[in-house]
Amino acid sequence: MTSEPAHDHLDLDAIEALCAAATPDTVFAARAREAVPRLVAEVRRLRWLVEYGACPTAGTTGTEFVLPLDEEMLAYFREMADVLVERVGISRAEAVARINASYGTRQWVALDLQLMGHELPEYWAYGVYYGPDSQHRLPIGAPNADADIDFSTHPVRPAPPKDSPFWTLEE
Repeated sequence: MTSEPAHDHLDLDAIEALCAAATPDTVFAARAREAVPRLVAEVRRLRWLVEYGACPTAGTTGTEFVLPLDEEMLAYFREMADVLVERVGISRAEAVARINASYGTRQWVALDLQLMGHELPEYWAYGVYYGPDSQHRLPIGAPNADADIDFSTHPVRPAPPKDSPFWTLEE
């Protein structure tokens, strides 16, 4: 997920001029000029989500996650974020961004997310932060299974770009 957003070549000045020319009502034109940058930013954000393969409801869920989740799965995803914050030491904003980039895609939404609940939240959370080690292992959140893993030297996956739409919380 390292693709860059497409350049849309939207000319904000031209859009503003069209808004002003479209109506003699100066109050309406002023409101339109105020709204245009927000609308353009939202179009760009949604376009980038689509380019990244994000689910169709991305950005409309009313939560910090870009995919629609029922109450049970929302609590589960928040537990995954808690694991990353408490055990790995990253910010909640980064934890949510990593989860969004990994699981907020059309590919994941097509699967039954309830299947994730058969594993501990740590299992999925560690997978968005750590990459496989030299023995092709990922931590899974089970103390016995992870006992011989040196977390301080375990490879870390890159976070999504800071300006990507997967960052839904402020740092």
